[in-house]
Amino acid sequence: MREHMRASGADTSPGSMLARLLNGYQHAQVLLREGRLVGLLKLDRSGPDYVVMQIQLAPQLQGQGLGRALLEEYIEQARAAGKDVTLHVLKANPARGLYERLGFVVEGEDAHEFHMRLPHG
Repeated sequence: MREHMRASGADTSPGSMLARLLNGYQHAQVLLREGRLVGLLKLDRSGPDYVVMQIQLAPQLQGQGLGRALLEEYIEQARAAGKDVTLHVLKANPARGLYERLGFVVEGEDAHEFHMRLPHG
């Protein structure tokens, strides 16, 4: 993730990285495979929208459909609850293509990220 942050011009200082990790920590799920840490997932269902706060997979698991499957499950939960799904993606992160294939659209941006939404209907 650090390389996407650097390429997007985001702060990658140790303090910034720690703040990013701790933001929404109560929503964090550690992803394990055969007892080994392979990712981190932060999904917030507490507000008016369902929010994908963070999804990170170990490089060896990227591009195999796991991220898509996790997102599709979350989208189904949001639709069942009548909620939109929102997320922010770093401008240099190629995951934006996956989000667009799932139906997310850019609704805004800031200096480093695109703000995306998937309406429930």
